[in-house]
Amino acid sequence: MKYKDLIFNSFKYIEKNIKEVLTVDIIAGAMGYSPYHFSRIFKAEVGVSLMEYVKERRLINASKDIFSGRRILDVSTEYGYETHSGFSKSFKKKFGFSPSIIHAIYLSIEFSETGGNNYMENSDEIENRTLEKANIFIKTTEDFIEPNVLYDKLINNVIKNKLFKDISRLDKAYNIALNAHDGQFRKSGEPYIVHPLSVAIILSEMGAEETTIIAGLLHDIIETDSSITLEDIEKSFSKEISDIICEVSKFMNFNIEEFLKNSTNKDEVILIKLADRLHNMRTIKYMEPERWTEKAKETLEIFSPLAAKLRISKIKAELDDLSLKYM
Repeated sequence: MKYKDLIFNSFKYIEKNIKEVLTVDIIAGAMGYSPYHFSRIFKAEVGVSLMEYVKERRLINASKDIFSGRRILDVSTEYGYETHSGFSKSFKKKFGFSPSIIHAIYLSIEFSETGGNNYMENSDEIENRTLEKANIFIKTTEDFIEPNVLYDKLINNVIKNKLFKDISRLDKAYNIALNAHDGQFRKSGEPYIVHPLSVAIILSEMGAEETTIIAGLLHDIIETDSSITLEDIEKSFSKEISDIICEVSKFMNFNIEEFLKNSTNKDEVILIKLADRLHNMRTIKYMEPERWTEKAKETLEIFSPLAAKLRISKIKAELDDLSLKYM
């Protein structure tokens, strides 16, 4: 991101003033640029227009306020909408449903899982699951789930979404990954296999093809298990899967623009890297706090614009939301 400090500062300014009047002129002026110049920079760096970004952040923040029990009319006024109907129309156009659904879903989750008790203790988890269930963010996986349970979820997604019928190669990939990551653990204390499984699950929620899901399940295997080579993966699966994993492992060494021009597997690699970063950002709380800002900025600089390029709005929205939370 050529203008990364400028863009980061604009993100922080927008978030700080999200309930205030925000126009291109106001934001550009605060950043010390002309409206025309700043708008061009923002669109080129972030992948969406400035006011499109502001609108999305307002609606996501508004959905959280509604989730907390606030009246929709009060929330819509706070976020600059003159009428309840104008806010509802904008909300429905963005997310595909009425904002009143948010509060209904929240109540159903809270009372079914907590009996209505311990609101503060469970609020973050319930908020995340509300936004996922409301179809604003892509579906999540909970922390500390046994690998076999996660694998069953992956299989169910493949079948439910009709991604492919024969799961024998997926079974093979899972067993290879399970053995390769045996004895390895994440900072959360979970078995490491939870991460590639979660990546594969996210990919299945995105409707990825079999090759991409298998590569996602095996994406860390070369870096964490030196006994398995790309040649082994090619023999067991295909050269395409081997090549995708190779590019995934080297992705952060690439010039992104050159990669997008030259890679024959760019869509598959980007999907895996987005799923990988999304799961890492969902579990960033287990990382050392001093690294939170670094990872959040890196996500906004590299991965969120890539999600915008591929028009994967749910991934982009959640990456933005998580990054701003930890900046």
